[in-house]
Amino acid sequence: MDAYWLEQTNSDVPSGDWWLSESECARQGGLHIPKRRSDWRLGRWTAKHAVAVYLNLPRSQPVLAGVELRPAPSGAPKVFLRGRTAPVHLSLSHSHGVGLCAIVRAGAEVGCDLETVEARSPIFVADYFTDDEQELVRRAPAVSRDQVVTLLWSIKESVLKALGCGLRSDTRSVNAAPADYLNSHGDGWFPVSAAHDGGSQFYGWWRVSEDLVRTIVMEGRGCQNSTTTLPKAPDSTSACAAPISLAEKWRSLRSGLSFPESTNSAA
Repeated sequence: MDAYWLEQTNSDVPSGDWWLSESECARQGGLHIPKRRSDWRLGRWTAKHAVAVYLNLPRSQPVLAGVELRPAPSGAPKVFLRGRTAPVHLSLSHSHGVGLCAIVRAGAEVGCDLETVEARSPIFVADYFTDDEQELVRRAPAVSRDQVVTLLWSIKESVLKALGCGLRSDTRSVNAAPADYLNSHGDGWFPVSAAHDGGSQFYGWWRVSEDLVRTIVMEGRGCQNSTTTLPKAPDSTSACAAPISLAEKWRSLRSGLSFPESTNSAA
C-alpha cells in the first residue's frame, strides 16, 4: 500500500478564509493565540490540499471548503467531504512554519511527525526512550546526537499518532529502529521499523532536510515484505516503498485555480 505526503508552509496559506467551512471558521474564532491560530490554519490548508489531490477532486475553490477535518473520539483528525466520511485516513504535523500531511486510503493507519533538530538532555533520553534506543544514542558521535535523538522521538510520535493515542501513552511503549540513522547527507527517504508493546508493528520512512526531521509510519499489515524482526533496523528490501510526494500534482492543480486573494501568510 502506498502512502502519500505533502508539505506546505505559512507563506502558502491565504490571509482570507474562503477555503474554510463554516464550522472551521467558528473553530478558528476561538483560537486567540496567534501562533496556535497560525499552526491550525497551516495544518488545515495542508490537509485539504492533500485530500483534494489524493482523491482527484475537481479543480474548484469550493472543493477546499468542502473538505473538513473533525476530531475523532481519540482526538485524531477525521476527514469529511461535503459532510460525509471521506475514504482516506491522514496524519498531520507542523514545526517552524512547515506543515506535513501523510495520507492513505481508508482502512489503513498512518502517522507522521515533523520535528526540528534540537538538543535534548540526557534526562529526557532516560525518561522517554527504551533501553535499545538509549543504546543507539550512546553509540552516536557527538556531532550526530541531536539528530538521532530527534529522529527517535519523531518515530515515536508517528507511531502513537497511527495508534490514535498520541502522547497520552508512555513513549517507552514504542521501540524505534531507524535504518542509516547516522546519515546526515541528502534528503532521500530511509526505512524505519518500530514495535509497540501492545503487539503492533510499524514500518515507514524518515528523512532530514534543513534541520527538520520527517517521519511517516504505517502498520505492518499495510506493507509488503513486513517480516523484519523488530527492533532490528530494516534495510531497503524489508520496508515499504518510499512515500509518494503529492507536490508536483498539487502544483499542476494549483496552476488551474484563480484564488480570490494573494497567498500571503496571515499576520
